Amino acid sequence: MTSGELLFDGAALMSAAQEINAAGESLATDLDGLSSTVSGSGNPWGADEPGSAFGQAYALVLGHALETLGSHVQLLATAAQGLVAWAETTTAAEQANTAGIEQIGSQL
Repeated sequence: MTSGELLFDGAALMSAAQEINAAGESLATDLDGLSSTVSGSGNPWGADEPGSAFGQAYALVLGHALETLGSHVQLLATAAQGLVAWAETTTAAEQANTAGIEQIGSQL
């Protein structure tokens, strides 16, 4: 801000939204790979009592971890959509304000 003037860069905001969306897509891809890797290992801890107990706990923790990371993918997508909407709304308001000021100026 300089001299009470608000400078808005809609293109920069749109660019940030695209970067956030790309990060979400990358996270989704990486999460799919991680899920395949850790879920496809079979039963390496054995079928005895301690191994089975560990396997059950592992599956619960793994499921929660993958679910939590998956929710972050959605959060990033939602944030990107919010930034796009903000950029569009603010750009439209700036254009309307500029048109209004120009109209007033032309009447003077």
